[in-house]
Amino acid sequence: MPTLLLLWLTALGFVPSAVGAADPPARKTVAVLNFDNNTGKADYDHLGQGMAAMMTTDLAAVDDIQLLERQRLADVTKEIDAQRSRYFDSTTAVRVGRLAGAQYIVIGSLAAVDPQIRIDTRIVRVETGAIVKSAKVTGKQEDFFDLQKRLTRQLVKDLDIALSPEDEAKLEARQQSNRVDELEAMVRLSNAMNLADVGDYGAATLKIAPVVAKYPNSTFVKLTADEIKRRASRNTEQKAKEKINGGVNKLIKKKWPPAA
Repeated sequence: MPTLLLLWLTALGFVPSAVGAADPPARKTVAVLNFDNNTGKADYDHLGQGMAAMMTTDLAAVDDIQLLERQRLADVTKEIDAQRSRYFDSTTAVRVGRLAGAQYIVIGSLAAVDPQIRIDTRIVRVETGAIVKSAKVTGKQEDFFDLQKRLTRQLVKDLDIALSPEDEAKLEARQQSNRVDELEAMVRLSNAMNLADVGDYGAATLKIAPVVAKYPNSTFVKLTADEIKRRASRNTEQKAKEKINGGVNKLIKKKWPPAA
């Protein structure tokens, strides 16, 4: 089943260069995989999904990066998910990258949450399998937004992308619009995403409701909640159609063949 937040995670395109002008440098194709939970706490098993989605939306504000849609990644990672393999592994990253057509794969893990949260990331070059850069942020749980923000900025730097002042402002605006300060709120949102992915839309709606109430101005939260509603509505419509079709088929079978 496709993962959540697919339609609005499409990579941004660039305007073709003018006639006679030099071609713009090719953008770096990047995929962000779900972060692994190495904390030993089951409550955080799905946090990596939400973190990867938020980081993807943040990085989409950088014009020099072309991000792969999470729909494409979902199709590639089905087998890996079934095998319960770890993503924070260069071999797995290269395998996913080659199948998905990415130049670079970002993998990460939650290494600790008590008393402080620690997030580790690696950038893997798919062509060679080499780890280009590793990064780590550590801080208080209540500083989750600042940690995630620092990590995203570090990833841009490690991809050797120099941001202009305008690009810096664009990325800053994107991160502020997606802002979620509390780790526990992000955990709830991530669990809601997972519930929606397995078709439990009622539970997903209940799970994300407090997050929506707390962060009504977060674009990331709003889009997540809206996508859950959209998929729930589509699921209800599909079930209604199936029920109607089932009733029609029963009626046809009952009246056919006609009595002599």
